[in-house]
Amino acid sequence: MRKNLLFKFLFFTLVVLQTFSFAQNSFEKPRVYTKKEIKSGAKINEESKFYAGDNPAFASPTFNDSSWKHVNFNSKKVYSWKKLDSRKGSKEDQIYWVRYYFKIDSASLNESLCFDITQLGASEIYLNGKKIESIGKIGNAKSREYKMKEKIPTIFSFSNTDVNVLAIRFLPFVSTKKKTVNLSPFAISAELISANTFIKDKVEMWKEFNFYTMLICGIFGALGFIHLLLFVFYRKAIYNLYFSTYNFSISLMSYLVLLFSEMSDPSILDTYTFLSFLAMMVFGTSLTGFVNTLFGRTKKRLKVMLIVSVAIFILYYFSATAAASLAFLYLAFVAFESFYLIVRAMIRREKSAFIVGGGVLVFFLFIVMLIIFMFLNKLNTIDISEIMGDDFIGYVLIFIFISFPISISAYLAWQFASTNLSLVKQLDEVNRLSDVNLKQEQEKQQILQNQNDLLEKQVDERTFELQKEKQKTENLLLNILPHEVAEELKENGSSEAKYYDEVSVLFTDFVNFTQSSEKMGAEKMLVELNECFTAFDMIMEKHGLEKIKTIGDAYLAVCGLPMKNDCHAYQTVLVALDIIKFIEERKKTHPEALDIRIGVNSGSLIAGIVGVKKFAYDIWGDTVNTAARMEQNSEKGKINISESTYQLVKDKIVCEYRGKIHTKGKGDMDMYFALETKKDDEIS
Repeated sequence: MRKNLLFKFLFFTLVVLQTFSFAQNSFEKPRVYTKKEIKSGAKINEESKFYAGDNPAFASPTFNDSSWKHVNFNSKKVYSWKKLDSRKGSKEDQIYWVRYYFKIDSASLNESLCFDITQLGASEIYLNGKKIESIGKIGNAKSREYKMKEKIPTIFSFSNTDVNVLAIRFLPFVSTKKKTVNLSPFAISAELISANTFIKDKVEMWKEFNFYTMLICGIFGALGFIHLLLFVFYRKAIYNLYFSTYNFSISLMSYLVLLFSEMSDPSILDTYTFLSFLAMMVFGTSLTGFVNTLFGRTKKRLKVMLIVSVAIFILYYFSATAAASLAFLYLAFVAFESFYLIVRAMIRREKSAFIVGGGVLVFFLFIVMLIIFMFLNKLNTIDISEIMGDDFIGYVLIFIFISFPISISAYLAWQFASTNLSLVKQLDEVNRLSDVNLKQEQEKQQILQNQNDLLEKQVDERTFELQKEKQKTENLLLNILPHEVAEELKENGSSEAKYYDEVSVLFTDFVNFTQSSEKMGAEKMLVELNECFTAFDMIMEKHGLEKIKTIGDAYLAVCGLPMKNDCHAYQTVLVALDIIKFIEERKKTHPEALDIRIGVNSGSLIAGIVGVKKFAYDIWGDTVNTAARMEQNSEKGKINISESTYQLVKDKIVCEYRGKIHTKGKGDMDMYFALETKKDDEIS
């Protein structure tokens, strides 16, 4: 009985001492923040009112929270739970409330302030009952959104020194996947800070941090790529492979630091953590591989270290925490091993060891100095920022980060230079011994070169002549045949006749040619025909028609072959109009010029080459015969077109209907005179 009373007394005494020893935040005992604290950033890390449950009234500044317990709401431990009743909801739906009381001194009145909050979940921030910020979204499983922080928090100010109530409605992030090592030590963290300080210092600091991080990432990524190429081109230098993966691991770690700093979705924290673990293991493995390859006496230790690295990586799948712990021990051993092997090589006075060792010693020296300075700074013995400046720690970390890789790069450069110098000396010796033979070889080469130049000149001359003859043949062939048919004939030695379903055929014939020939004489008539047909050729080329042949004073052309032309009828009528215009203009200066009549018909035909000697490209079919009938039934200076052609051009060409005219072998046929092209306002 006495033992029980003594136990109860001691327990009560312990509770009372704990209550009086640790200040608990409440309305009666609010935290008072000075201007100096707010300016540098005052973390809210003391025990506050805490409750597991949800009620909108909790945000009210007058709410009675005397029954709530006091806990450090930053810690993840307070958010641990047992399996909830399925009727009340799952553990992912558990919402917590935190109420924190504070005051500010009069020097901070009307100053722009903000809460810098970082979290693993979603939250709503209330200040004196008013919601000032939402980080993420608290809702049902479909609509909720987890977010780690806002880049620019809400800015506010106070006009009095009364007690303020900060209420946080918090839904922690619960991963449903397999957990990895969680690098974040807190569930939610809050800091009261001056808005000017936050924007000026923190935002600008993050910009510089991102710049230097990406710079380091790029530099080491480039180094890794360069040494990987060196290994690819020279496989025996295995140390280049190790150093390449070493640089890639540093580049990856730098990039991961940047990703961690910019991360907003806590659901990807596990992925980033795994990549960090992977980068650390590659870093340690590549470092031990590089050092053992250069300075190790035996390969057994390297094989053991590689096997251990693989085993730790496999262990990560089963127990991430155990694998992470072993990874840190592994890295510590790798650092000690590297230091030992390099110092031992320096004692043996190996040249390469002094280059690499210098960087390693500087690396460890700066780490020791940094630890000492940080320890003294914690003890308030010295203030590094006042002595060295605000950026001192950053510069030291960058120097530590790059000193060892730079020394290794310097060693590899020295080794490359030594090898290159040795090769240069050997090459000089070879050049000295073979100078006479080289001169003789040069003389032989000169003689051969002269002969080659002479032969090449003769070949070029012959080739040029052959090209000229070939071009003449090409031009002659293209003058006789369409380009596509000529190419087919050159490739296959023959050309098959082809069927074309949509073409227009044009026939021209000079009126009273026989009588005019007798008056003008044969020579003058030949000159007249040549000038007229040459002009017709130019008109055909202008509108894309294919000249087929001339038969005496008749001229035959077609549009729509061998290349298809959807406007074949319109283009053919344009050609006919240009020919009529040419004849009319010519008669003004040549009174003896011949009159012409033209016929056009549209339809299908067959075109190709007939025979194997003195072949000519020709067209056949009823469409051709009908075009000839159109020409025969035309009149002087007129263009006679068939019904089929009229239907294709009636929207663009002004036509005059002639009625049904009897045609030899065809019977009565509708015919039209094509007069001129329609103006834009006449086109329907």
